Amino acid sequence: MGTSVGAGDGVLLHVTPAGSWAWVGLRLAPARALGGHRGYADVPEQERRRQAVAAELAWLRAQCRPGEGSRFDLRYVTEPGTGSVRAVLLGQVVAAGSEQALSQGLALRKRLAALPAHLVARPITDSAELLAELRPVDPAHEVVEVRKRLTALPMRRPDSDRSHAVLADPLVATGESWEPVWAALAALAARAERTVLSVALEPVQSAPAELAELARYAAEYRRLATPGHTAPPWPQILPGDPAAQQAAAALEQAARRLAAPCYRIRVTLAGPGAGQLAPLLAGVAGAAVLPVAPVDHPVVHANLAGLNLAPLPASYPQSLPQGHYGWVEQTLSSVADPDEAAAVLRLPYEILTHRQLFDDRFVIAAAAPEPPHEASLKAPEPPFPDL
Repeated sequence: MGTSVGAGDGVLLHVTPAGSWAWVGLRLAPARALGGHRGYADVPEQERRRQAVAAELAWLRAQCRPGEGSRFDLRYVTEPGTGSVRAVLLGQVVAAGSEQALSQGLALRKRLAALPAHLVARPITDSAELLAELRPVDPAHEVVEVRKRLTALPMRRPDSDRSHAVLADPLVATGESWEPVWAALAALAARAERTVLSVALEPVQSAPAELAELARYAAEYRRLATPGHTAPPWPQILPGDPAAQQAAAALEQAARRLAAPCYRIRVTLAGPGAGQLAPLLAGVAGAAVLPVAPVDHPVVHANLAGLNLAPLPASYPQSLPQGHYGWVEQTLSSVADPDEAAAVLRLPYEILTHRQLFDDRFVIAAAAPEPPHEASLKAPEPPFPDL
């Protein structure tokens, strides 16, 4: 058991004897004035979008710092009855004590706020407001996840206990605009209940033992891809298996990527319309759509409330044959380098001549002049009393 408290300045703390957790948040919106990102102003819109994507990838690489006990979650939430989308960036750190968690949480929020110039941000400084963003939807609603696609290819070699070779397709940004995804979210905002798109990323560094296990799997697939012989007394020539050849090449490539700092990824859609939105999102990332089994719903909502990335054992195997979804397949489908992560994480972006999709009321509120205080309306006091 532990104690959850608001530590001031918009930091939520959960303190236990085993450690302390801190959550922080930022509200995001596209910069409406070109003065805020003048570098994009003198180029065509397609090139401007390309520059924005490149700036976001640089920001994403800068956040990939394994070993610091941090993770973050970009959320798009429909605001019922408004026709607009609220963008929130949440962060979490874990530390030994509450003071360390508090200072690291504030440092994480500051680092996350160093965003590309086409965005504006405001820290969430109210603990109740932050808590509401951590629990955006009713747990009873539809839940869908978007993940790397796993494919099982039949193998014909009798000298293996695996009947299939399993491949994980890398996430690839297709170059398509995310405007249809955001517009579909905005259309859902006319309904009475919220829908959330949550993209959670945790920086990780594969341990030597994990890389060795990937290499062992790749070597076994490579053996099956190479012509061989059966054991005596009746030896037979075994041709190389094409499915094993594909799996070996894919695993070797994945192991090279995962040797560098990477992200563990969770992409969750929850609420009315989640199933309708998922194919749009999967289409811009070359990913698969996974309807989440009801038995996994409690885990999903704990993930949303705590910024967790706990796996969903009933949903993640993607109909692979029995016995073919283990640690290696789970790792291949959930860990991605920053370039892959950029395929499923796009920060808010708007074309100024198009319909406004994002809620930026916090920007307007911050820009409005404060009303004069009552004391400032009085006549100034003379510097000295009359003699």
